[in-house]
Amino acid sequence: MTGKTTAYAERLSALLRERGMAPARAEELVAELTAYAAEAGSPLEEEFGPAGELADQLTRREGADAVDGPGDGPDTWVWTADALQEVELLARFGGQGWEADRLDRLGRFVCRRDRQTPLRWSYRRETTGGRHREQLTARLATEGWELFGTWGPFAYFKRPEAAVTGPAAQLSAPPAPPRRRVYFAPWILVTLAAAVAVAVATVLLAGSGAGLTDGASLAGALVGLTAGGLLGAWAWRSAARRHTG
Repeated sequence: MTGKTTAYAERLSALLRERGMAPARAEELVAELTAYAAEAGSPLEEEFGPAGELADQLTRREGADAVDGPGDGPDTWVWTADALQEVELLARFGGQGWEADRLDRLGRFVCRRDRQTPLRWSYRRETTGGRHREQLTARLATEGWELFGTWGPFAYFKRPEAAVTGPAAQLSAPPAPPRRRVYFAPWILVTLAAAVAVAVATVLLAGSGAGLTDGASLAGALVGLTAGGLLGAWAWRSAARRHTG
C-alpha cells in the first residue's frame, strides 16, 4: 500500500474502534475495503469518501446486522466486468442466487442475495436505445423481465428463475460470496496501457520537438491516435454485440 492508502486505512480502523466496533471486525472490514480499492485501481478515499463518513456508515450497518441476527438480511456485493464477459458472468452469478439491484454511476453491478431463501436469477442484455428501448422493455415485461439498468448502448434485464421453474429456483447451499470484484480480460488492460503509452509518448515528442517539428505533424499524430481509438472502440462494440443476449 502507498503511504496515503496506509494512513487512510489506519485512520478508518481507529474510527471504527472508537465507535465501538470489535478490533478484529474493524481490521477485517478495512482489509476487505483495501483489497477492493486495489482491484479497482482507485485510492481508498476516492473510492469510499472521507474516512469519518465511511466509519459512520459501516458502524450503522453493523448495528443493523446485529439487530437482525447473524443469519438474517441479505449479502451485498458490487462487481464489474468488460462487455465481452459480463453476460456470461451475470448468468453464473444469477445461478448462485445474486440479484442485481441496479448499475451504479461507474457501471458496476450492485447485487444482493438473501441469506435465508436465496433464489436463482436469469439475466439478459440487449443493445437498444430511445423509443426502441421503451418498446422492448414493455414487450419483455409480459415475459417477466424487469429492466434494472442501462449503460451506454446496453439495457440490462433480470427475471427470477421461480417465474419459470417454480420452487426449483431456490438454492439449498449457495457458494460463499466471491472475493473478486473486477473481471477484465488481460488483453483489454494491455490495450489500454499501450494506448496511454502512445499518448504520453506523443505529448513528450511534441514538447521536445523530436519527430514532430510542426503543427501539421502533431495534428497528424493526434488524428492517427483518434482513428486508432475509434477503430478499437468499433471492434469492441462489434464483439460485445455478438455476446449480447
